[in-house]
Amino acid sequence: MSYPDVRYPRSFLFRLLPHATSLVFVLVATLFVPALFAQETGTARISGAVTSKSSKNALQGAVVMVPSLNRSVLTDSSGNFSLRDLPAGALDVVVSYTGFADSTQRIVAESGKNVEATFELASADIVQMEAFTVESMKEGQALSITEQRNAMNVKTVVALDEWGVLPTQNIGELASRLPGITYTTDEDDLMINVSIRGQPDSYTRLNVDGMSTTGVSGIGRTATLHSFSASNYEQIEVIAGQTPDKRADSLGGQLNLKTRSPLAMRENRRYNYNFNLRYFPSYSDRNQQLADHPLHPDMSVGYTGVYDVFGGRRNLGIVLNASYQEVVNQIDYDFLQYQFTNDPIAYFHDYDKRSGLNHRKITAFMARADYRLSDSTTVSLRFLYNAGDEPFYDRTRVNPFAPRTIYNATTTPNGAILPDYTANRTEVRPVAGVRFDINTWGFSFASKNPTGTLAFEHDWGRLKVDHAYRWSNTTWWSGAGLNRQAGEYLARVNAPIGFILNNSNLDGQVFTQTAGPSVYAASSYSPIVLTAANTTTVPVPQTSVSFVKRDNYTRTNEVTANVNATYTFATAIPLAVKAGADTVNRRVNTAPNDTRRWYGVVGSTINADLMPISEFELQHGGARLPAYKPSAISGTLSNTALWYEDVNFNATSPYGIGRRIMEEGVDSAYIQFQGKVLNRLNFLGGVRGEWVTTDTFNYFRARTTPIATEPDHYKRAAMDFQKQSTSGDYNKMFPSIHFAYDITDNWKARASWSTSYGRATLQQLVPGATVSDANQTVTVGNPAIKPQEAKNIDIKLEYYFKSTGKLTVGAFQKKITDYIGSSSNSGFTVPSGQDNGYDGLYSGYTIFQPTNLGDAEAEGLEFDYSQRLSFLPGAFKGLTVSGNYTYQRTKGRFAGTTVLNTNQVAGFVPRLFNARVNYVYKKFGFSADMTFKGEYLVVYSTTAGATRWQRDLTRYNVGFTYRVRPEATVFLNFDNLSEAGPEQFFQYDNRTSQRLVAPTSIKLGVTGQF
Repeated sequence: MSYPDVRYPRSFLFRLLPHATSLVFVLVATLFVPALFAQETGTARISGAVTSKSSKNALQGAVVMVPSLNRSVLTDSSGNFSLRDLPAGALDVVVSYTGFADSTQRIVAESGKNVEATFELASADIVQMEAFTVESMKEGQALSITEQRNAMNVKTVVALDEWGVLPTQNIGELASRLPGITYTTDEDDLMINVSIRGQPDSYTRLNVDGMSTTGVSGIGRTATLHSFSASNYEQIEVIAGQTPDKRADSLGGQLNLKTRSPLAMRENRRYNYNFNLRYFPSYSDRNQQLADHPLHPDMSVGYTGVYDVFGGRRNLGIVLNASYQEVVNQIDYDFLQYQFTNDPIAYFHDYDKRSGLNHRKITAFMARADYRLSDSTTVSLRFLYNAGDEPFYDRTRVNPFAPRTIYNATTTPNGAILPDYTANRTEVRPVAGVRFDINTWGFSFASKNPTGTLAFEHDWGRLKVDHAYRWSNTTWWSGAGLNRQAGEYLARVNAPIGFILNNSNLDGQVFTQTAGPSVYAASSYSPIVLTAANTTTVPVPQTSVSFVKRDNYTRTNEVTANVNATYTFATAIPLAVKAGADTVNRRVNTAPNDTRRWYGVVGSTINADLMPISEFELQHGGARLPAYKPSAISGTLSNTALWYEDVNFNATSPYGIGRRIMEEGVDSAYIQFQGKVLNRLNFLGGVRGEWVTTDTFNYFRARTTPIATEPDHYKRAAMDFQKQSTSGDYNKMFPSIHFAYDITDNWKARASWSTSYGRATLQQLVPGATVSDANQTVTVGNPAIKPQEAKNIDIKLEYYFKSTGKLTVGAFQKKITDYIGSSSNSGFTVPSGQDNGYDGLYSGYTIFQPTNLGDAEAEGLEFDYSQRLSFLPGAFKGLTVSGNYTYQRTKGRFAGTTVLNTNQVAGFVPRLFNARVNYVYKKFGFSADMTFKGEYLVVYSTTAGATRWQRDLTRYNVGFTYRVRPEATVFLNFDNLSEAGPEQFFQYDNRTSQRLVAPTSIKLGVTGQF
């Protein structure tokens, strides 16, 4: 269908116009400013590069110092440095880098000239193995420690090189092992998002190379991490203490993925590769579908080249990287529901068993070209492309269910639950409301995420300017198969049944039928009428068998630009001022696409191909249920003897809650000052302002026209639904100040005070209505909802070992005002009358809205340790150990008006722990790691027995490597040896509510470079 025209008052081009003059000024300045700063003819300059002697990689963040002048600079992302405005004469230049021996050169500086110098740093220790074997890991550790040590704010940095091959090349698999980070997974146990310091993952902002980027998420702000292949990135930064030059809309923190500059290499050419297979062994707890498809490829190839062009020397660098992987995970989930009671004995009345397979195919490509236009200007053109394809998302759901009524011959003669239940065994009578459902899915998912960036860096001595421009787009579709050949099939046994549920062994037989039509017979699912047809909204009988083809798409488009300028004053006390502006303009367009529904004809019987055998069937003796393939059912839909099509549903679906548009723009400007006093105390402080505008669009039902008045369903839907648009704007200021004090050369203390905020989601903003007749509520979005704001305090003590390593202890506190809660009672009810805004319907229903609930406070402690134990004798020099621990607690009005503590705050994980051991000796390598996610509250409820917890989750991984030759290393990894999956329980530990079965996987492959 075609949607009505909607006026959007702030298009991208319109929004960018106010910034055009400033951006043009920057471009013009690139032509004229060099001439202004060229008047250094009376001074000398020393420039050059710092590299690793072993690997020939450039060393980023190395300290290049002239001790006699108390002058120092850091090398840039390509390992280059420039010391300007020096006096003529002989100068000792000292270069230092974590984990490497210092290097000193005496250089004679000449007035008005540039002297080039190259420093090659050797490792500070010797590891007993082939040098190249450990270099990438060791330099990865050194890079991450150096970046963290040099930072002015509180952040954690990890390099991809120091970790090796991840189980599914998912960025989240590495980020989740850092202090204060927890994660969420989807139905097949794939990590999708991370949260920082207990805040919801929707408030974790993802950047790539410091700029916003779109991803597969409902609003485009938080990217779904499994869509980003780790093979494209060099580092991950987790930024907790916000500085004014970083976006402030990150209540929890920011995750920044950094790509590698191709100029950061001393060779002319380099090739990288990684070919491996992921395998689920027969001894692992895999389901039948995974057992039939246990082996899948994962590969990446890369090329880096440095060229001499246009008369320059090594002034063009190009990096190309491509990867393809099949991330295939099983679906094996149990959902169990019990009587809501505080009594240790509760009946078990609802058993939901799901099994299937999700076959993901992820393709990624990265291209980056860095061109050194002159001594002072570098231009970088970057392109990232991520595509996800899930053509085979097959799932079977089996669900025996009984109402929450206990049988009593006198008071409840129609009760379903026999009163002699135990903590493990419940018997159900064949009465009204007792049912057995079979639900099969054949879905698909596809996404595309191209991102292009043009970045400029200018170094004019005391003035440094950078500016960048990015376009990022994500389009994703969720549908009934790539060719709409499948969908969702639901069938219910057509008469009440009796059964026994026993949860003593969830890997065995849980369900035993005792009465009623056999759940294994196709005839038992002959459709019966649940809701009769009428002349208002139900044109065909709604029966116990249905089929839905559901397609949805979301398109997120984003245009971003920024400019930053830093000026260093020629003062005795080092002082610099930095100022800049940026704009982020996003449009999120989500809509259903040709959604259709059919109901089974009363009395008919379907016979079609079956789904692969489910875990329910295997655990219950192997007898097959009539669980039909949706693709097989789809071929019968035109048979009117089997199906009624619900055309009214088809006509109204495009106007439903899935149809939303949001446009938002965030314009920002900041100023910050940075300096150093007493030669040890570094400070950085300033303020950032953000100006936000938001426009939303959706449909709402304004009336309900009877079918008799307008028989054409599509015309009637167009009459009944009206479009509505909302808009709003606000601005906020975000000050912050950060201190870093060098107690000694190895000890550093930090203290930060910063401010940040979190904005409402698309669903919370759009004023669409969702009605619950059972609860007599109407839940609507709230366009007036305010952003929540946080004041953050971070204190940290750090020690850096002479060999590569660090020990840090930190504490943090986050005070939040105007906390945005889930939908709560607004205190209003729907008035009566035809003009009540709901076509006279829902009179007396309570209106629920998301709202700003009040204040909250979160605080915690973080411990992080890693060290390469090169001081040990002999073969033990190759041992590296690391670990981190986080403890968090919270209190405040996170839900409702009652003050809640840590044990009452859903989703807040109090304890996190990670540990790793890595060992290398000659050609051999070994690693072992464990991750621990402590018990936490999933759902808090004042209803007895309804509060739900997630159990402790501990996973173990081990890996082995062997260097076959300098350019090839074979590796073997075992992931999730404990076969631990998330498990939840109600009230008592033995009352399991959810359980995901996660098998061990093996990765075998070869990686290297030449």
